[in-house]
Amino acid sequence: MKILHLITSIDRGGAENHLSCLARGQKLQKHDVYIIYLKGNSYWKKYFESFGIKTINLSKNPKTRSNLFKKILFIRKFIVKKKIEILHSHLPHMELISYLVLMFFNFKVSYFITKHVDNNFFGGSNYKNYSIFADFINYIVTKKAKQIICISKAVEKYYSNSYFKFNKDKHKIIYYGIDKEYSRQLITNKSIKKIPNKEIIFGSVGRLVRQKNFELLIESYKEFTKKTKKDSCLVIAGDGPEKKRLKKFAKILNINQKIIWMGHIESVGNMLKKIDVFCMNSRFEGLGLVMLEAMFFSKPIIAPKISAIPEVVKNMQNGILVNQSKVNDYTNAMLKLSNKRLRNKLSVKNKLILAKKFSFKEMVNKTIKIYSN
Repeated sequence: MKILHLITSIDRGGAENHLSCLARGQKLQKHDVYIIYLKGNSYWKKYFESFGIKTINLSKNPKTRSNLFKKILFIRKFIVKKKIEILHSHLPHMELISYLVLMFFNFKVSYFITKHVDNNFFGGSNYKNYSIFADFINYIVTKKAKQIICISKAVEKYYSNSYFKFNKDKHKIIYYGIDKEYSRQLITNKSIKKIPNKEIIFGSVGRLVRQKNFELLIESYKEFTKKTKKDSCLVIAGDGPEKKRLKKFAKILNINQKIIWMGHIESVGNMLKKIDVFCMNSRFEGLGLVMLEAMFFSKPIIAPKISAIPEVVKNMQNGILVNQSKVNDYTNAMLKLSNKRLRNKLSVKNKLILAKKFSFKEMVNKTIKIYSN
């Protein structure tokens, strides 16, 4: 089977990291796999090519980098030249381009889309958005898809409840899946900023954007330090447009001296190995691949019971679910997990849940089965 994946970038991120697993799994099953992307720093490029997966960055090609029409024409010619059988699009920019690639032409290609987040194009990573205009655009650009893969029940529900429900029968749920090979990519030999030894270390990883709601995490941790004498710190790894504002907020709360700002790091696994509890506080989340990463390193999780998070975190089994935007709830969860015995108890089930629900092999096999139907 000849498979072409189209994605906005192959930088580190939920959808991009997922594709690193899916494309590798497809290649290991002896399929021909190609990836075309629009922009970015090409983080996964060498990794893909080590498995014989060819990648093409349209922003690096002098003929396509500044011309949408030429991008579309390039992809069309590539599909014909390589005799692509499966076209698989990820993320809104490439969904739109895929639609334009397929418009007015009858390729002998089956088209698939993966929806990675329970939000529309206009909301992005800033706010949860519902819009009849966005739903209409989504209906148009997904109309040519044979199947629409949703990465969680929450994502499927979001699109099923849109104003235009004509594509509902095309929805298929396939969870992300990770394995040991993927986890090895999270650990590097590069040194990271030293994380001091503490009685309890809370940690979070994510882009510093409004969606991730780091303010509440910082405020909750401030309340935690007021209610216990345990020696602790909060580690935040990530970069983004909210960084300055969040640092200023932490200084206003007089808690900045107990927060370690890691910035963007490639060695996420190195950081996850050092912390005791993984903290997430998103306002919405398609699935949250980083939670699977934390689970691989046996870290209990604190997270709000919204979007797809309850599909990953089972309350008092592998973490604690809290009410969204409730500082007291989050602080109380931190206080509970400062108990090492409870942390150990909740850590045990992480690998079991990963193996049963977020299997790498199942993800690859179910996707190939959808292609073949």
